[in-house]
Amino acid sequence: MNITRTMIEVALPIILLTIGLLEILLIPFLGERQKKRRFRRVTVRIVILLTTLIMIVIYPEVLNQPMEWHIANIFGNGIIFRIDLLSLLFMIFAGFIFFVVSLHTAVDIKGCGRERSFYLFFMLTYISTIGTLMAGDLLSFFMFFEIMTFSSFVLMVHQRGQKVIEAGATYIYFGILGGLSILAGILVLSAFTQNYEWVTLGEKFGELGNIKYVSAALFIIGFGIKAGMAPLHHWVPVIYPKAHLSVNALSSGILMKVGGYGILRLIVSVLASTEGQNDVVVNAITVSLEDIGAIVIWLGIITMVVGVISALEQEKMVRMLAYHSVSQMGYVIMGIGVAAYLGFDGAMGFAGAFYHMINHGIFKGLLFLMAGAVFFKTKEKNMYKLGGLYKQMPYVATVGLIASLAITGMPLFNGYASKTILHHAIEEAHIYGHPGLVWAEYIFTFVSACTAASFIKLYSRVFLGSTPKKYQHLKEEYNLGTIAMGIMATVILIIGLFPNALLNHFIIPAARTLHFDEYFIDNYLVGMELFNSYDLTNMIIVYALGMLIYTVGMKFNLFHIHLPKQLDLESDYYTPIYQKTGRSFNRYVHAIENFISKSDVFIYGSMLLVLILMLLNFL
Repeated sequence: MNITRTMIEVALPIILLTIGLLEILLIPFLGERQKKRRFRRVTVRIVILLTTLIMIVIYPEVLNQPMEWHIANIFGNGIIFRIDLLSLLFMIFAGFIFFVVSLHTAVDIKGCGRERSFYLFFMLTYISTIGTLMAGDLLSFFMFFEIMTFSSFVLMVHQRGQKVIEAGATYIYFGILGGLSILAGILVLSAFTQNYEWVTLGEKFGELGNIKYVSAALFIIGFGIKAGMAPLHHWVPVIYPKAHLSVNALSSGILMKVGGYGILRLIVSVLASTEGQNDVVVNAITVSLEDIGAIVIWLGIITMVVGVISALEQEKMVRMLAYHSVSQMGYVIMGIGVAAYLGFDGAMGFAGAFYHMINHGIFKGLLFLMAGAVFFKTKEKNMYKLGGLYKQMPYVATVGLIASLAITGMPLFNGYASKTILHHAIEEAHIYGHPGLVWAEYIFTFVSACTAASFIKLYSRVFLGSTPKKYQHLKEEYNLGTIAMGIMATVILIIGLFPNALLNHFIIPAARTLHFDEYFIDNYLVGMELFNSYDLTNMIIVYALGMLIYTVGMKFNLFHIHLPKQLDLESDYYTPIYQKTGRSFNRYVHAIENFISKSDVFIYGSMLLVLILMLLNFL
């Protein structure tokens, strides 16, 4: 074994984080002159590419067994880094998304100023994302997760301005709420187990009784906020229209997936804790992993429906894509729910959720970059004011078509494989579980049809038909953003043409290490034939329904029907309530702070007593 490989195996996390931190330290010393700006962009891309290549190099080692590192004397208990196939694929995928987006940023933030600040927090977000995925214990996971939240906030509000800052406040409030929920879940666990490692969390969960489900609920809320799970998705359509399109591609492409990754890790840990155990009965109420799975399935279904219906109502491309990010994460959450619901037979749900997070990150990232290319040339985000741009922008129209076909699940494009697996997963849930889940399958098909209708509307409004006079003389430009879109479009086609490659080399090996039944994996996932008459017929039905929904919606003007303001939580109708609530909240916080400063022993003692009584209730 050579010296380089030995160094990687001995201190890989330190190497990755150190390379990133050195780049962060370098950025402030590069001024705003043109040559230095170019050098800064190049070094950022080199660092991301280098760290990603290092991750790819260790794949054979991780395939044999997970790699683990313990760093003592940090935070008392030390820090644990652990890389298995699940985390490694997400790390490589994060590197890919950050690298591609870094190409597009040269176009997106050009002339906006504060470039040093942007790339500093861009790299900080990258390092914290990788750190989150490598974290082998809950404390380091929480630390990197929070750094990722705050550094991505700076990227979101890079354009500044009053409305941008207000939207950013919504983003950070939800981020703080999610972080506090995750921290509460960690505190509940630590009160009983004094252990924070992901790998042993399953064993500890099995000793907790019903308190583990309280902790699980807190984790699901925290991770669900980051994943855009309804009804905790409000931040997505608020901040996305105000942020750079490349930041949206980054957020939808990988940062939201970290929330899904957290939920997936949690479910796998709870699954491990149920091995060989019966349901736990407390106060005559049976609580099981199956119950949690059913709840998560319906949370996913609700997220799918809320996202896609809201997307159909939108006129502006960015808000429409923001809502589709919510809807597509609903597919992922539903798949994770199926994995929990079916327990050891839930490998299909795991595979579908895992696969769709990757696929969604790629085609949604490309859709945001496509929307950015259109906006840069036209300065218009309202799709109803565009049209016929395929003549002026043939390259953007082509990659936009590829991304649109991918998100709608067209065969030979990447979205088809993961949506097909998820469809099989929800079918299994109602066949082997409760018959009522057949309605979840019906809704799944309906949402898929609405997604098709939505992108028929977007593509036809933007690229087809007649071109408005003021856009007839536009000429397409070719730059680094063009290369970024081309890379994503190519990957979409490669995965679409060879869907079993990712399944066989990453997803199935990962499933084998995560307590799923080997017989089920061998008979239902290995050698899975995705291009069969049944699944292809289902897609024909989806597209036929999608065309029908689009035709009826356009004819009867249904896409402009909005909820009454009293039922729309994003309506300005609720602004005074939000403002009053915010002022009241601030008063309460200041009152509590004053009380703590004057009598800290009493308040801490009281809070500890209440916490102990709550926990004892679940023993």
